[in-house]
Amino acid sequence: ETALEEAIKLPGISVSEIGQLKLDLGDIYILTAQPWEAFLVYEQVSKQFEGQAMGNEARYRSAKLSFYQGNFEYSNGQCLVLKAATSQLIANDALNLGLLITDNTQTPNDSSALKMYADAEMLLFRNLPEKSIKKLDSISITYPNNSLADAILMTKAKIFIKADDNQKAADILKKITEDFKDGIWTDDALFTLADLYEKKLNDIAQAKIYFQKLITDYPGSMFSAEARKRFRNLRGDGV
Repeated sequence: ETALEEAIKLPGISVSEIGQLKLDLGDIYILTAQPWEAFLVYEQVSKQFEGQAMGNEARYRSAKLSFYQGNFEYSNGQCLVLKAATSQLIANDALNLGLLITDNTQTPNDSSALKMYADAEMLLFRNLPEKSIKKLDSISITYPNNSLADAILMTKAKIFIKADDNQKAADILKKITEDFKDGIWTDDALFTLADLYEKKLNDIAQAKIYFQKLITDYPGSMFSAEARKRFRNLRGDGV
């Protein structure tokens, strides 16, 4: 943290390097339980690089931080701005986060369940996967009729991928694609599943099935162009 704070003041460092260092510093502030400091540096970068990739990245991190803290209204407002971002990945992440908030703040119970989910996501960001899973599992016990089932599964899949428990992750992702065909995370799950089969589980036949399913069933997905490219490559078209 101190090293980054000092690095920002070094002479001869470029404006964009300072921006990147500030983003890294913001992340460290979250890890060291200084969310307000993190929020301030993200906001600085967001304003300084307004409309540019780095500014959008800062705005998204600020939206995520607000989400972790249960400030859903502010977070959703940031997501609405980011849906027009030029980076497809940021726009997609912002769209998903915005939908997650909108879909799960319809009633006080929904909002309380979402707050628990946000806590679990924060624990994951802080590299505490076991605590995150415990928190995720407690959501349906505390709020039996919550509408977060697919989001909870997606977060669990991410945790298992990070832990290199790829078969367990694949089983969860399959459940999302089968049980939540109209969910926010289904196209993400299909792409992640195909990617796992291709790169980690070495099952090209399965990878092709899931890439094809994504292309056919979710043509509007931001993953579909990449899925098409990967599918053709696996098929041997080379196009």
